[in-house]
Amino acid sequence: MARRRRSAAIIGGLVLLAGLSILVPGSPTRDLAGGIANAQCTSWSGREGALSLVAYGDSITEADSRAHLGLHGEESWYSHLVCAGEFADGGNAAVQGETSQQVLGRLRADDVEADVAVIGAGTNDLRLGIDPATTLRNLRAAVAVADERADVVVVTTVQPWTGTDADELNDGVRALAADTGAQVADFAAVLSAPEATTDGVHPTVASASRLADEVRAAVEAAG
Repeated sequence: MARRRRSAAIIGGLVLLAGLSILVPGSPTRDLAGGIANAQCTSWSGREGALSLVAYGDSITEADSRAHLGLHGEESWYSHLVCAGEFADGGNAAVQGETSQQVLGRLRADDVEADVAVIGAGTNDLRLGIDPATTLRNLRAAVAVADERADVVVVTTVQPWTGTDADELNDGVRALAADTGAQVADFAAVLSAPEATTDGVHPTVASASRLADEVRAAVEAAG
């Protein structure tokens, strides 16, 4: 009887600790719970024979996904394409807060191949005051790496951070695409619409769906 009571106490304590850990920002339990709550689908989605899709970028692409747990959140444009079975899940490799240099570094380090690679970075560069010319050099290098690993490369225009201007950077993104043969998904045009973001930067669920439309159109334009 004493052994049963001890076991029950241990189990109860573990359950209590797990419950309390949900309240701790950044805890694995809270991370998992948030991913499950917002998941549109899991990583085994995607129909057989679909083009594989990989994405590198920042929080505009990562959004509420927990890709490392195989959970794709509904505020990510990537999820709207993979969860619908239009593309096979090659990996949402976006990480919130990353600059174009960090995105380039991870892309170089990762041994990943896909039919379609999407690169979107620059908002955090604007937030940190990084010169657009530097951002464009990083994006050009990222496109070059992606071009070796994917049949179609899509680069996105950049949503400005609050109080910044992205016109120069986005003109450069379009010129870069024209020079390299990459396709452009005009994220900035979608996210500049009224009520398109939750905070002036990050997409709503409806806007994420429209960003997915932009990527889909860019892939179709590549033939």
